[in-house]
Amino acid sequence: MSRFLKGLALLGVLSLLGVQVASATVLPADATNNRQVGIFRNVSGATTGSGTAFILQDASSDANVLIAGDVGQEGSLGLDVTTTTSADSGRFVGCQLDDTCLDDGLCRVVTRGAALCRFAGSTDNTNTRMATVGTTTVAGNLGSGTLAGLTMSLKVTGTSDSEQNGSADNEYRWIWVDPDNN
Repeated sequence: MSRFLKGLALLGVLSLLGVQVASATVLPADATNNRQVGIFRNVSGATTGSGTAFILQDASSDANVLIAGDVGQEGSLGLDVTTTTSADSGRFVGCQLDDTCLDDGLCRVVTRGAALCRFAGSTDNTNTRMATVGTTTVAGNLGSGTLAGLTMSLKVTGTSDSEQNGSADNEYRWIWVDPDNN
């Protein structure tokens, strides 16, 4: 204990003398430290769940989207996201991080990096790790395709990850989110 106190006293003296002391927060060795998260508004018309895949909402199809007439005026273009039933949308933004997100509510979305995403395992499956994925015809799901990222796992529990066919839509898979339009 006295060694700790001596070290602490030395750091105190050095800081009083104007010597800069380096310190760092130690983070867990977890891939989620390498992701980017943004805040978006869900305008899909329904409450969404964790892992929902979102695309940017266009201005013509939602009355709640505000278009600013000038810089400094309130606008929501680029803030509003929704789900899609179109395959391989170039408007893909990312996957929802929060457990739930109310319609017209703000939620956190992983826009780049490791994320648990909903996956169309029976409709649009890929059973290959590191395969490209995209939006799919199942609303709020990713599936085999392009423009959204890569599959990192084929299931979300355990240490073995055998290549297997999906069994249902809305499965969770670890995806490396990497929108091509980002």
